[in-house]
Amino acid sequence: MDVRWTEKASADALGVFDYIADQSLAYAESVYERILERPVQLTVHPRSGAVVPELGRDDIRELYVYSFRLIYRIAGDEIRVLTVIHGSRRLVPEMLGEAEQ
Repeated sequence: MDVRWTEKASADALGVFDYIADQSLAYAESVYERILERPVQLTVHPRSGAVVPELGRDDIRELYVYSFRLIYRIAGDEIRVLTVIHGSRRLVPEMLGEAEQ
């Protein structure tokens, strides 16, 4: 399986970096690196993340990276990272982008 980041998810990850970097550049780099590395496990174990409770769809799952939710979709032989949001936020379909709803 290949992991592919959507433009939205890439922008979300950079947003997390920018937000944290205001307080600590070193911590921002650490969190950002972990966000980028976390989906690697999905190439072997695509269903290792939990089903997103707000959606209840088996193909849309999430992994936690510190306090952030990395939401992804299993699409054939590809993993598509859809968004990265703070764990305290409730996911609404609009956060996934039009093509993934």
